[in-house]
Formats: sequence, structure tokens, C-alpha cells
Amino acid sequence: MKTESKMADDLVETLSSVKWTNIIDGLTPTSTFTIDPRLDVFSDIFMEAGYEDFIDLLRNAIYTVMGQKYSDIDVPSTFADIKIKLEQDKILMHSISAKHENTVVSFECIILASDVAKTYIKECKLECPKCGYGFSVTCDHNRNIPFEKCVNPTCREARLMPDQDTLVTENIQTVFLNEPLEEAIMNSPKMFVGKIKGTNVGTAFVGQKKRVIGLFKTVYDPKKTEHDVIIDVSYIEDLDDVKLVKPTESELIKLKEESKKPDFLKKVVKSYAPHIYGYGDIKKSLLLQLAGGVNGKRRGDINVLLVGDPSMAKSELLKFGKKITQTSIYTSGKGTSAAGLTIGMVKLSDGTMIAQAGVLPLCSGGFAFIDEFDKMNKLDRSSMHEAMEQQTVSRAVAGIQLTLPAKTSILAAANPKFGKYDPAESLGENINVPPALLSRFDLIWLIKDKVDVHTDLAKANHILNTYSDDKSIEKPYLTPKQLMAYINHVRTAKPRLSNETRKEILKIYEKMRQLSKEDESALAIGTRQLEALIRLSLAHAKLLFKAEADVEDVHSVKAVLGNMFETFGLDMDKGKFDQSLLTGVTGKETKEQAANRVWAEASDPNGDVSITDFMKALAESPAFDETSAKKLFDNWDRSCIVRMNKDGTWRKIV
Repeated sequence: MKTESKMADDLVETLSSVKWTNIIDGLTPTSTFTIDPRLDVFSDIFMEAGYEDFIDLLRNAIYTVMGQKYSDIDVPSTFADIKIKLEQDKILMHSISAKHENTVVSFECIILASDVAKTYIKECKLECPKCGYGFSVTCDHNRNIPFEKCVNPTCREARLMPDQDTLVTENIQTVFLNEPLEEAIMNSPKMFVGKIKGTNVGTAFVGQKKRVIGLFKTVYDPKKTEHDVIIDVSYIEDLDDVKLVKPTESELIKLKEESKKPDFLKKVVKSYAPHIYGYGDIKKSLLLQLAGGVNGKRRGDINVLLVGDPSMAKSELLKFGKKITQTSIYTSGKGTSAAGLTIGMVKLSDGTMIAQAGVLPLCSGGFAFIDEFDKMNKLDRSSMHEAMEQQTVSRAVAGIQLTLPAKTSILAAANPKFGKYDPAESLGENINVPPALLSRFDLIWLIKDKVDVHTDLAKANHILNTYSDDKSIEKPYLTPKQLMAYINHVRTAKPRLSNETRKEILKIYEKMRQLSKEDESALAIGTRQLEALIRLSLAHAKLLFKAEADVEDVHSVKAVLGNMFETFGLDMDKGKFDQSLLTGVTGKETKEQAANRVWAEASDPNGDVSITDFMKALAESPAFDETSAKKLFDNWDRSCIVRMNKDGTWRKIV
């Protein structure tokens, strides 16, 4: 290990060469001196001294070389404002490999996990407690002090002990450095263990985006054939913004001009998952989610839930959203635990437990796409309450209390627990999700597999066209990359609400409240839905490059909400529950009324019914299937509404 004076002398010697004196001669009191710390002449000193000490040593070396030329002035005071900048080309984490062994690398990352600060011994004097023999030692490349045996032949002491008065220590912190989501290949981010030392300790927190400069090296372990690699961090700084894909100036001008046309938004909507037929309103709501509201005192991120029968392209809608977003993760509720979603704990090789960020903190500022939302267990779902409303995640375990930001928009998909949506049950019962969690979704779409000859043929033709090379088939208005750039741009906008818009939102909210009176089992509507209406209106204004959300934006959002409510049998304009919208039962006939009608039609003159005939007729009616028919009859039996006769037929009691 070099002493500070030796490092200073080496820097002066390096800067005294012709190459560097020519650069130094051109410096003015306001100049910036730029170097690459990876250069062999600097890298060893940079890694040994650390960022701050290296800057001080380099500045003093520059002053020393300058003093040889400017002997008549006070160089340190004259050139006190000279800036020193470390410049190094960034490399992607997944490209770092064995070829970079013992070289300085610079990259961007996310702090995935972090340990508490600890202390290691840099150097000390070892002494024999018996005979007093001693010598000075420094730590090896693994930061270990070799506690050797006493070499005095007259002494048999087995171990030398450090002299406490000679200890030179330094703080160190272990972190897990994760590759940024937008740079990862095949959604598999690379991860390195980082060792932060010196004054940088305590500056890295879980979930933060950082730029790191450090030494890539192998940690040798004689007990292993394969050895661990670490990043010995010497410099770390915050990264406020992710480098996002944005439209070019000409593309932006064109989009703004096109946005004034009435069909602009319709063309953009068709560009979302163009391989999926229909779903215009659902796709529009997903675009509203991607644009987002305005973050301030209240949550601006929009959460959407897709509920429906299997094979209705819900997963494809989620995967396309992942495709056109950069800071995002696609995961499955079945294979993700509460720790994986929020905050987990990782055990290091020394047994230390450290906190690790889950999906939601890692996606902060972006999106989390959660498929099979209904497959999550109860405990895992409960962990999402805080994340979806307060936009933070908290964990207290093993003496560690941690709260991380989770400003994440969630798009989830769920299948009914019985395979097919049962209109007789509430939404929460169909997907086994509590109302408290459902209320945190701004939009909930019910997608039912209804047989319709015309729609089915159109869908089939659309699928066949995706396999065709026919150039006459209409191409989407925006490619996925163009759609990504458009979304990244509009997300940064911050439109306002006009007074007229506020009044219109209140009117619509009043109508929405009337719906919850009609049928509480469908959708709960409260103040959270009012905030959702505000967020959606602002998002709509963003999509059209507006500085202020107007009444037109609110009406457009109202139409989307109306179609969403209709999927649950709710008529927003009438403020009433209409069973026909949900089940296909004509008129105002409820599910109970339909069952009574079928019972009357199947009964004999004495009022007795063959249970086989009744169940068959009920299952064939528009309001029921075999599962829901059996469920209704079981409820009747338990409630003593029907009883069985001696001959095996059934009769209604009430």
C-alpha cells in the first residue's frame, strides 16, 4: 500500500510528462481539467486513495507542476477555481466480464440491497503478546489482515495480536448493484456485489439509481474453484433521471399537429397491441394509465385491473405494455411473494441479513405488470395496500426498519376462481380479492367470453391477417418504439384542471355514487373513484398535448367509464343496475326472477319439480351456467326455500 506522499510524488511525476504539461499550460483559473481514472497512470492511485482524496492529491499535483512555470504568483489561490472532472465512457453492466479483471469500470445501476456500515482494518502493527516481537502489515486484496505466528525461535506464541494504538481503519458497506431495467437483456438484469468505502459509505440506499466508478476484481477463496467477483467502488453519484427514448424534434412537431385532428387518439389507441382485435375502450384506458395523472400532494399513478374469462388476451395486453415501457417489470402473482413485490431479506456469506428491494420499489417511477393477480395468497396481497395508495413499501424484520418509495403504476390481470365469471357473485368473490384492495384500482374491466357470430368471425379474420404478408393490410399508426417515445414525452407534462372541468367532474361523480346504491355487489364507488376520475381526465389531456384539462377530456373519460361500468351491468346514464347488461337476461329480470320463472315453467300442476329438469333448464338460460345454477339451488336448499318430496321431486316452501 502506497503512502500519501508516495502517491503525491507519482502524480507529480506523471503530470510532468510532455503530454500532460501541454494540457496544464493551457489551463486558466476557470478551466476544467478532465481525466479518465481508468488510465494505468491514475487507476491504482484512484482506487487506493478513493474519490475525494484522489481529487485533492491531483489538484495539489497540478499546482506543483504549475508552480514550476508560474514562480512569480501564488498558484493555489490564483487557480483555486479550477474544476477537476472524472470522465469515463459508460459501459452496460451485462457487458462487464472477466476481460475487465483489475480494471476501472463505470456504469449505471440500481441499489438492489444494502448492508449497514462496517469497519475493516487497513493497516496496523502486529505484536507478539509474549516476547514483544512485531512488525507492520497492511490488508490484502480481500481486506484481511494476516495474523501470522511469531517467528521468534524462543517463543511459541501461536498468534500475533494487533497493537490497538496503530490501527488504521476505514468504513465499508456492502451493496447489491442491479442493472437498470431499461438496459437489461431478456428481462434478466445483471447483478454485482459492490464494496463502498470511505466517505461514500452511507450514500447508497435501496431503490436508488446511481452512477458507479469502481475496480472490477476477483475475490480469491482457496476453498473454492470458482471465485466471487466484486466491484470495489471508489465513486458513486445519484442519477435523477433514466435515459428514456423520446421523440425527435420533427416527430414531436408532427404529433402535436396530428393531435388537433379528431381521429388522432383513435389511431394511437389502435397502435396499442394491434395484433389483438377490438378492446378499443380497454386499450384507451391502458394508454391513459401509461400517460398517468399529475403527481403532487395526491397519487398521480393510475392502477388498472383486467378481470375476465380465460383466453381473452389479458396477458397479451400486459406483455405489450411491458414492451413499450422502459422502467417496468412483468411478473406473475402465482410465483411472486410479498417479499418479492415489496422488500425482502438476503443473507450474505457471513450470515448478515440485508434488505433487498422487490418489484414495486425497483419499478418506482414506472410500471409493474402483474399477471395471475388472483393466484396471490392473502398475505402477499395485503402487502400491496400501502404500495397502491401511499406509494411506499415498509418492512421491519431482524432489527431493520425500512421504508422505500414505490411510485409505481400497476396493471394486473385476474381470472375468475371458478373458471368463468359468475354474475351472481360480487367481483371480490369471483376473483377472491378483498374490496379494500379492489378500491385502489382506478379502472376495473370485466372481459366476458360471449358468443357472437359477427364478432367471432371478425376476430378470426384479424388473427389470420397477422400471419399474412399482404401489404394492403393497414399498419399501425405508431410503431412500438414510436409509441414508447410518445408515452415517455407526455408523461412529463403537468396539465391543470379548469373551473368548468372541476364542476363537470363533480356531476359525473354524483352519478357514479348513485350506481353504488343500486348494486353494492358490483363495484364500490367512493372518494377514491373521484380521485381516479381526476387522474384520468388529466391523463387524457396529456395524450392530446394540452396544458389544461377541459370538459371535452372529462366527457371522453366518462364514456370510457360508462363502458367499463356496463361490463358489470351498471348503466351510468340511468344510474341503475341493469342485469341484462351483465347476463343477457331481457328487460329488468333479475337473476332471482329468472330462476323463479324457470321453476314455474318446469313444475307440474301440483307445483312439484324434477330437480334434473330444473337444473338443465336453468343452466341453459342466459343468466346461468351449470356452476351458478347449482350454487343457486344449494342456497335455496340451505335457506329452506325448497324441500324434497318422498318421491324425489322438489317443492317450493316460500
